[in-house]
Order: sequence, then structure tokens, then C-alpha cells
Amino acid sequence: HILRLLSHPPPNPFSTNGTEPPPTLTPILLGHSLESDLKALKICHPLCIDTAVIYHHPRGRPLKPGLAWLTKKWCEREIQTRGDGGHDPEEDARACLDLLKKKIENGPGFGEFKVDFESIFERMGRSTRRAGGGADSIRSAVVDHGNPAVMHGSKASTAIGCTSDEEVVKQLLDVIPSHHFTFARLMSLANTQGWTTPKSTSDAPPPPPTPPPTQEALNETLRVLNNHLTTIHASLPPRTAFIIFTGHSDPRKMAALNARKAQFETALKSGKAPEELDVKWTSADGRDLEEAVELARRGLLFLGVKY
Repeated sequence: HILRLLSHPPPNPFSTNGTEPPPTLTPILLGHSLESDLKALKICHPLCIDTAVIYHHPRGRPLKPGLAWLTKKWCEREIQTRGDGGHDPEEDARACLDLLKKKIENGPGFGEFKVDFESIFERMGRSTRRAGGGADSIRSAVVDHGNPAVMHGSKASTAIGCTSDEEVVKQLLDVIPSHHFTFARLMSLANTQGWTTPKSTSDAPPPPPTPPPTQEALNETLRVLNNHLTTIHASLPPRTAFIIFTGHSDPRKMAALNARKAQFETALKSGKAPEELDVKWTSADGRDLEEAVELARRGLLFLGVKY
């Protein structure tokens, strides 16, 4: 049906101009993530409206929002609730039409998330210390595992890479006296709990789940962590804010679902039919992934001031 709708109209038998060029295509193709569908059908079309493109993912590009999430967020209704029964194409099509209608009614900025990509270190670098009459710039430092100079620490005044929590604490104590803002990350607790996983390729099977640590191992890790935090707090000058935050909660379920989704998409792009694939991905899995992402984003924060 889609090929017939998008094909050139039949020639007009009553036309007097036999050399008249065929009219240009006028139908507008509307859908969600049309790129995958058009690749599977091996067709192209010049006039497309993709709701995965005109609406934004809350975390910005290159992530694309899911149709079920968009419909619930902006149309206040749920779709794709059939579980393993798959999608209802009519329901998905009506959702795309409703989302387009919302966009037309509210303007092109509707459904977009304004993301501020300016690093806190970059913002601090543009500021000056005015308290006490000083006008010197604010110096910031990042002490982290790996190479923070090419990541989140690229805009900091100082970026130091480390290989262990002990080295992080040592380097942090060295930079605190000469910097106004310092950031450090301790990884031992996350490593003990299995919350850090190596980066995997899309064609590799998901890694097996990490077994939970023994209570003795967890207690020892917590003891060492408490000692590190006590040492850092003792080195802080008076009237210094001391902020501890976890950043996220357990990400293992999210990571496993993401790995399975990537494996499914890679196998699908190879040309295999969905029923021939060894790994499956359903709308229920997509909803589970969205829920796992929301849970993983939750964290804890502790704030204190040393006097």
C-alpha cells in the first residue's frame, strides 16, 4: 500500500501533451523513526515528517524519543500496551498525526528541550572572585579516573587522571589549596557492587550479570571509603562547602537492556527478518528500558559546610 501511495500517479489518458514530464511527488510521509522503515523497504521519499526528529529526547541529540513516551508526554495517553502482541500500526499512525497536530498548533519549539551544554567549569572560568575586593578568576580542578582532560574536565583549570581511589585522594589533597572548586570521583564502591561495566560492541552478546559482593567485601569497601572522606574533609579550609553525591543508582538493568537492544538492532540491519533473529526486542522491553533509565538516574546528595 505504501508503495502505491508514494508512486507516480498513472498517466492522464486525456492529456494532449504526450511529452509532459511526470508530476512531482506530493504525498507527505509521516511516521516515527522513518529511516529504519525506509531502509527495510529499500525506498526513498523526498517529503517526510519524522516525529522522532521534530520532537526532542529530554537528554538531547543524538538520542531519539520513543513514540510511546512522546504520546504519553505530550498527548496524555498511553499506546503500545499490548505487550508481546506487538504494535498496532493504526494506533501508532494516529499517535504520529496527533503529535504533528500538536506541533502545528503550538509552533516549532513545542516538544523541544532546551539543553545547556556549558560546563560548570567553563562558567566558573568566565567569573571572577569579587568577595573581599579580589578580582582574580576562579580556578577549578578535576581529579578523576581515566583521562578527564578530554572529557568533563576539559574546561577546568587543572585536570588530573588517576588509576585508583588512593591516587585520587592524594592528588585531590594537593590541588585543594590552590583551587577554589575541586571535583573528584571515587570508584571503589561502584566497582565492588558491579555498577561499572566495560564498554561493549553492538554485535557482542550482553555480559553476564555481576554476582553481588559478599557482606565482608562490601563492609571493607565502605570502611575504606569512609576513611577517604574523613581525610578529604579534614584537609578542607574553613567555610568550605563539602558535597557528596552518588550521581546515579544501580544501572545494571539499564545497561543489560541497552546491550540487548543494540544487539537486536545490529542483527536487524544485517537484513534478517525479525522472526529469524536469536535475540528479540518488544514494546514491553522498550517500556522496561525507559523505566530502568528513570530508576538509574536517581541518586543521593549530602551537603555540609566545614566551619
